[in-house]
Amino acid sequence: MSEINAPNLARATVSGTLWNYATYYSGRLLVFLSTIILARLLTEEDFGVAAYALVAISFLDVMNDFGIGPALIFHHDKPETADTAFWLGLAIGFGLFVVSWFGAVLVGDFFHDPRAVPITRVLALTFPISAFGNVHDALLRKRLHFKKRFIPDLAQAIGKGIISIVLALLGFGAWSLVLGQLAGKFVTVIAYWIVLPWRPAFRFVRQEARALLSFGMNIVWVNLLGILLLNIDYLFVGRFLGAAALGVYTLAFRIPDLVIMQFCNVIAQVVFPVFARMRDDAAALRRGFITTTSYVALITVPLGLGIALCAQPFVLAFFTDRWVDAIPVMRAIAIYALLLSLTYNAGDVYKAQGHPDILTKLGIVRLILLAPALWWAVTVPANITAVGWTQAFMALIAAAMFLIVAVKMLDTSIWAIVQALRPAAISGALMVPAVLAALVLTANMLPIVQLIVCVLVGAFVYLGSLWLFQRELMFQAGKMLFSVMARR
Repeated sequence: MSEINAPNLARATVSGTLWNYATYYSGRLLVFLSTIILARLLTEEDFGVAAYALVAISFLDVMNDFGIGPALIFHHDKPETADTAFWLGLAIGFGLFVVSWFGAVLVGDFFHDPRAVPITRVLALTFPISAFGNVHDALLRKRLHFKKRFIPDLAQAIGKGIISIVLALLGFGAWSLVLGQLAGKFVTVIAYWIVLPWRPAFRFVRQEARALLSFGMNIVWVNLLGILLLNIDYLFVGRFLGAAALGVYTLAFRIPDLVIMQFCNVIAQVVFPVFARMRDDAAALRRGFITTTSYVALITVPLGLGIALCAQPFVLAFFTDRWVDAIPVMRAIAIYALLLSLTYNAGDVYKAQGHPDILTKLGIVRLILLAPALWWAVTVPANITAVGWTQAFMALIAAAMFLIVAVKMLDTSIWAIVQALRPAAISGALMVPAVLAALVLTANMLPIVQLIVCVLVGAFVYLGSLWLFQRELMFQAGKMLFSVMARR
């Protein structure tokens, strides 16, 4: 086995994560800035109507390539496999556009809002557009060329942000969000074809297609359940509480999702291809998962707690008091995202070992528990804050399920996972009272000043406690980071 032992795994993971994280957040910084501007230009209704289409399209988006991308990463590298994947994905993309066009009427009926129909049909163009770049993206990730993904992701953020803001200024309302989304997809595909010289040959091998679809369909079911789990709250809020409530809920969800959940997605994009190379070495895979869990927690624990604590000054400073209803929702979703992040990469272990069906089964259990809980939240208390805290409570149950399954599959112990999470948990527990005290002492300051003070206090206490009680871990992380940067 190899050249991929535990140290090399950690180095490959950190290296890829650095580039993936830099790629993602250089783009997401632009998304964040555009969100601030758009929140001041558009109304809650605009965000809500656009969310109708985004939610509807997201369900079909999981079938955008029928799991061909992950299948391409998993299977051995052969030219005919990539060629077959490209043409298969292109056919699927155009097929999904047709389905979306005719199915848009059902979206309008579900949300009791005819505005959802035309906006869903236009947004469905993302399927054929994305199909031209899906294989390029998968090949870059398969070869761990995360550095080259910087330009496409940055191009997407720039294209999406500029077009959305210009159209919002021109009075396009919800259409500015949808057309900006399409513009971002289009420039991303162009950038992929520039950074990766691979071009598909005109060949289609049925045997390769069957192999790709056999693995990929399991991924599709996993992703379909994942999208349903991620969007079922939007479905309930949009149907029962209306477009304005959905707009507020969507904006409240954006920051925890952007900072925490998308960080986990960045890690997953790096970890899955690395874990896939290690699927025959159970001991190395176990060590890699525990190490990854520890490092992820070090980042997501302070982020989740910080967003929950500082939601009020953050919203007031950046989105203005027009969006004050988003504050309690953002607090709840921050805790939800934090809890899910702690065992997020267990799914990459299952997929790397060729058992994505485990994710399917866990997803079904989560959905069975989550759906009635959310129905209660939108019909009894009937407000988006209740929806947010229901999500947080159910995330706690989901994290426990993933932890139990991961312990069994990796032949490790719960204590080993707890030990991996302990440094972040202790430092986070010390950070909370310090930030609460800072919030009280700065209550009369401007929101932006209060936010800066609280962030600085939280960072100082969190990093300080790590230095005092987990200094060796900080040295290990620093050494790994220095090693990766030196190689660059």
